[in-house]
Amino acid sequence: MEPSQSQSSYSVLINEAVEQFTRSMDNALFRLVIVGAEGLISQVHGQLHFPKRFELREGLNWNLVDNHINWEAEGKGNINLGNKVYNLVYSSHVSNAHVLHIYLISSIDIEFPWLQIAISSLMTSIDANLKDASMQQQMDDTHQFTFAMVNALKIGVISVSTDGVIKYANDRACRWINIRRRELIKIPIRKLITNWSNIYQLVSSGEKFINEEIAIITSDGKAKFNVTITPILNQENVRLIGMVIAIRELENVYHLVNKYTGMQARFVFKDIIAKSQKMRKLVEYARNISDSPSTILIEAESGTGKEVFAQSIHNASSRKDKGFVAINCAAISDNLIESELFGYDEGAFTGAKKGGNPGKFELANGGTLFLDEVGDMKPEVQVKLLRAIQEGAITRVGGEKTIPVDVRIIAATNKNLKDEVDKGNFRLDLYYRLSVIPLKIPALRERMEDLPSLIRFFLNKKSVRLQKEVPQIRYSTLQQFLDYHWPGNIRELENAIEQYVMLDGDIPFENLKKVDEAEDVTNIEKSDTSVQVIEAQLTSVKEMERSLIVNTLRHFNYNMTHSSHSLGFSRNTLYLKIKKYNIHIK
Repeated sequence: MEPSQSQSSYSVLINEAVEQFTRSMDNALFRLVIVGAEGLISQVHGQLHFPKRFELREGLNWNLVDNHINWEAEGKGNINLGNKVYNLVYSSHVSNAHVLHIYLISSIDIEFPWLQIAISSLMTSIDANLKDASMQQQMDDTHQFTFAMVNALKIGVISVSTDGVIKYANDRACRWINIRRRELIKIPIRKLITNWSNIYQLVSSGEKFINEEIAIITSDGKAKFNVTITPILNQENVRLIGMVIAIRELENVYHLVNKYTGMQARFVFKDIIAKSQKMRKLVEYARNISDSPSTILIEAESGTGKEVFAQSIHNASSRKDKGFVAINCAAISDNLIESELFGYDEGAFTGAKKGGNPGKFELANGGTLFLDEVGDMKPEVQVKLLRAIQEGAITRVGGEKTIPVDVRIIAATNKNLKDEVDKGNFRLDLYYRLSVIPLKIPALRERMEDLPSLIRFFLNKKSVRLQKEVPQIRYSTLQQFLDYHWPGNIRELENAIEQYVMLDGDIPFENLKKVDEAEDVTNIEKSDTSVQVIEAQLTSVKEMERSLIVNTLRHFNYNMTHSSHSLGFSRNTLYLKIKKYNIHIK
């Protein structure tokens, strides 16, 4: 018991244990006497009869009775009351300021072992009651601490069970949604977030749901919030038991967010979809070079995910706790790129901010600087970048002070920098400084085994963002996706899937430029390599087809008629494919 446990609550817990004990006993066989610390009898239970003048009652001084006890051993003896002898066992209970003396008296025919078992059972019951009360008190206190901490957060927090029941919402969430807590917890989460089923599937499948802009139904209508959802697992970390929804208000502070820069790396290697052998090897290679201090040059076509790799490398390095600063060298005008990279001092030019401004090198100090589209950098800026890399220091525009910086540089380009060097557009010495560790990301058409997984990922992602149901994808549609050349790579695929979801599964493929079989777009002659690509596509088709059949069956609760109609198969064909792919039917 905690010291704060009151005498009344202590007595209640003792009484519960005693009442349970007496209910399980034959009252005619015993007398249970409880004596307080002051020596007075506080409770008497049982119907064992004593001589009238020795009758035990509440308030009697136990010392008057104690003189009649003959102790045979510790905790057991006999008591002589009016020339009649009774067996007696004794135990005491001490808990903080509370002391109890407990005597169990029976006829001489009841043996001591039985009495000792009985009083031991009672003491165990008392201890259990007190322990339960103490644990409950600790849980209540912990709940109050947790409640206070969560309410102190400057974000809204809602916890939801797997069946969509709101278990808790902090004050800020209630205030933003404008519904009182006792009413809010009665509302299913799907009534607040209309696309909850898609979000639940996404998060429960292991996908991240971080800083997404979604609509939440409030008492005033519909409002958009920045939402992050985190799964809650059981103590063994194996079973999903709920989710925590963190919501933030969208603030009009866009001037704090530069269109071309970022200060946080969100992606890690496990976010990269890599089913093909080529991509798996590339991810492993990138992981191995992540903690190297050497400069990395990523060469790839536009839309292949160069920054995803750059962020993943940063997050796998020892610099992950420092800043990740990105700048698109092609998106910033020539007269601003130098001040963006190296910063400027006060008075460096007309309109320069008082006190000057740090550049990206300073902001990335200790972390990673990602130079995207570095091949578009002007020659005069290339010279200063080369000097900064060589010396590990920069000088602000209009300044004279040399500022040391510790920056790991990851550069990226969609151009062939060697060709740019030959053309005189890029400095050879800077090229060698940047390409210490080269990393080439294959185009989507070179990793078609990944296409089915990418399609599934974007279907879920776009369905959540557009608040639409995930459309069924037919075999013929999948084949069209596989036949397309994807010159825009992952970015083009993502846009195509967004159209597909928005149009409820109807995408105008004629708007996408088809692969011209007569044109050797990829400069790959029809050789063994072409055969390997085709075989990989066929493998991907089979994988995707099996997944489509499984998902469709689950969607229609294994109704064969509805499932076959949705897939465009006859029932017999569906049964054959179920057998072919060894699909388990519930």
